[in-house]
Amino acid sequence: MSSDANDVQTDFLNALMRERKVVWIFLVNGIKLTGQLMSFDKYVLALQSPTGVQAVFKSAVSTVCESHFVEHQRTSDRSATPHGRQPVRGHQR
Repeated sequence: MSSDANDVQTDFLNALMRERKVVWIFLVNGIKLTGQLMSFDKYVLALQSPTGVQAVFKSAVSTVCESHFVEHQRTSDRSATPHGRQPVRGHQR
């Protein structure tokens, strides 16, 4: 890995730690971990969660991002057509 790419990763992880952000860590097997990033090194992230501190190998990580609110629409609130599109009708001449 080039030093520039490593600097971006280090800067991003340091900002998450400094600002005490709650993060989501998605693993390559699809599991989502939630907590605060406590520390990291070249190979491992230390994540503080309500169940304790977890050591997560970076090789198992797919994505790290700040947690955010995800609004899910109830089925009854969804429109009949996705994204407000009109149904497709036959060609008009």
